[in-house]
Amino acid sequence: MRQHLIIYAKRPLPGYAKTRLGAAIGPEQAAGVYARLLYGYLHEIATAHPPEMTVELAVASPADTVAFAHAFPELMVRPQIEGALGDRMHASFQQAFGEGAEAVVLTGSDMPGLDATVVCAAFAELRRSVGPNRLPGVIGPAADGGYYLIGMRAPGADLFEGIAWSTDTVRRRTEELADARGVSLARLPQLADMDVIDDYKAWRDRRQTALSRPET
Repeated sequence: MRQHLIIYAKRPLPGYAKTRLGAAIGPEQAAGVYARLLYGYLHEIATAHPPEMTVELAVASPADTVAFAHAFPELMVRPQIEGALGDRMHASFQQAFGEGAEAVVLTGSDMPGLDATVVCAAFAELRRSVGPNRLPGVIGPAADGGYYLIGMRAPGADLFEGIAWSTDTVRRRTEELADARGVSLARLPQLADMDVIDDYKAWRDRRQTALSRPET
């Protein structure tokens, strides 16, 4: 099965990345947090993905392309189309399927806990059988009511139409669309986002606790 992973990302610049978190902790600090999450995830995927998986880094702006292409020459780097988030995600799936992918997974790049193990679990869900007139799909729920990952088998379906993005109804509405369009969405474990100050404090406390824990 030809697997295609799409990772949405942008350069970790102050005032450009993690702007909601930046309003609480400062733009430079938020950009630094995003850089840690982004580069840790990309490095792991670049070094651990199986040979049958194509990895595409879909960047937010054409201006981001050169920096990422130089840093990650083993990845396919290209810009997202312009437009609303749902339009961009739909276009990304259609492009991947049009290029011959049989299973496509799209993720963000700023979610603590998102790693190669989660991605492999998503593709495993896409290999399952769900019965006649249904296609397997997968979703990674976020604690805020959205999702950090979504995947489908070819030919896919438009699961991005009419979504009120950045609200707590995103995942529920997406699951309703999937059911109506013949896609059986399996759920991965829920992960916590890092968009507001409470998210950041919880992540910081977990990291500090892990650092101070004595070795056994």
